[in-house]
Amino acid sequence: MKLNLTSEMRRTMRHWLPLLGWPGMLAMGLLTICFAFYLASIRPLQTRLDVVQHSADAARANIVNASATTHRGGDTPTEQLVEFYHFFPAEKDSPVWLDKLVKVAEKNGLSLNEGEYKVTQDKVGQLMRYKIMLPVQGKYPQIRKFLASLPSEIPVVALENVQFERKNIVDADVQAKIKLVLYLVQSS
Repeated sequence: MKLNLTSEMRRTMRHWLPLLGWPGMLAMGLLTICFAFYLASIRPLQTRLDVVQHSADAARANIVNASATTHRGGDTPTEQLVEFYHFFPAEKDSPVWLDKLVKVAEKNGLSLNEGEYKVTQDKVGQLMRYKIMLPVQGKYPQIRKFLASLPSEIPVVALENVQFERKNIVDADVQAKIKLVLYLVQSS
């Protein structure tokens, strides 16, 4: 079948070539090159442009939705402040959050046997800081994984300071002093 198709094409070319002349053959060659250029270069770029345009439209829609939900024109500063304080747990829930801190440490292969706790209250506002100093001993990757998992596991805790110490350079275990702050709302 290929032979029939190519012989048919040859016959058609022999018929049209004398009629087209060299300008027609040049035009046919340019058309063929332009079509190949379109398929090889322009069409993939057009597809990529469509994908990027779709992503940009989706991002614009997300921005519009986010601004509509976060910025409601009727919120007064007092209402915004009340909404801010709703993010933080109540002071009476501190044992729950401390228990969660112990569980996150255990999940990362660390044990929290002792610690120092100090409560300070804001002079202005309703937040209180529950300062926690934890001596931890373990392998450096375990401690680092524990610290990295805190923001997602306990979003109301902040890392204030970390000090690492190794007795000998060959020791696998590291001693760390971790200072955390747990933010809670004062009971009214």
